[in-house]
Amino acid sequence: MNKSREKLLIFSVVAFVLVTMAFIAYLWYSRVSAKNDAPIITCASKELHVNVDATKEDLLTGVTAMDAEDGDLTSKVLIGSVSAFMEKGKCEITYAVFDSGKKGATAVRTLYYNDYHSPRFTLSDDLIYQAGETINPLRLIKAYDCIDGDITNRISMSWLDSDASSRVAEFRVINSMGDVSTLVANITTTEKATQNTPVIKLKNYIMYVEKGEMIDPLAQIASITVGRKIYTFEEFGGADKVYYDMGEFNSAESGTYRIGIYCENGEHTGATELLVVVED
Repeated sequence: MNKSREKLLIFSVVAFVLVTMAFIAYLWYSRVSAKNDAPIITCASKELHVNVDATKEDLLTGVTAMDAEDGDLTSKVLIGSVSAFMEKGKCEITYAVFDSGKKGATAVRTLYYNDYHSPRFTLSDDLIYQAGETINPLRLIKAYDCIDGDITNRISMSWLDSDASSRVAEFRVINSMGDVSTLVANITTTEKATQNTPVIKLKNYIMYVEKGEMIDPLAQIASITVGRKIYTFEEFGGADKVYYDMGEFNSAESGTYRIGIYCENGEHTGATELLVVVED
């Protein structure tokens, strides 16, 4: 065998070995790629109890993720979604994670908001109108939610009943969790007040209380105005000239109650109304 043929043979053998090694490497890579398992998310508990102001870190408490190829993926876990309430304050939270091969995994657990309450309304004035005034209760009412914040733009109103001096309106609002709050209130029209009729301003025109909780309506008085002069409750004469009517108020039963608050200035009597909502 001459040297040329010997070199050609050696070259062929080397080339064959290199091709074989490349083919084996390709098969190994293909097999490993095909075996890319999805990551696994683990929750330390099936339930998570938090307050409504919980942070993202609070919602991820006890959640870990591992991947056979990438290792620990806990820092890459995302909050996929939070469901609407299944019952008040109870929903489901879904977690998601993806590995470097774009394979994903999810996990779900039950989420409870410990201090949740339904959306609440506020009023900037009472719903007693003087004859000739334009009646527009939606200008006075707002709604706030402990999760969503200000949801006033979601309030709707419908008239339920009416007569010559009074109408009944229902206000309705819903938050992002699907929880609905309603408020049924009387819209009253009275004769136009004189200059000497006291005008009572309250700190709050709607109060939310728990069952069994007692209230002091006179503690809600912010000021009393006669003409252009403004008095405090005490300056006006306190309980000697200011009184209230609890109506059908019953703190043991949930519902909305009307409490009338009155003050006298000689022959003139001023009036306002406090709504008290006893929650379940």
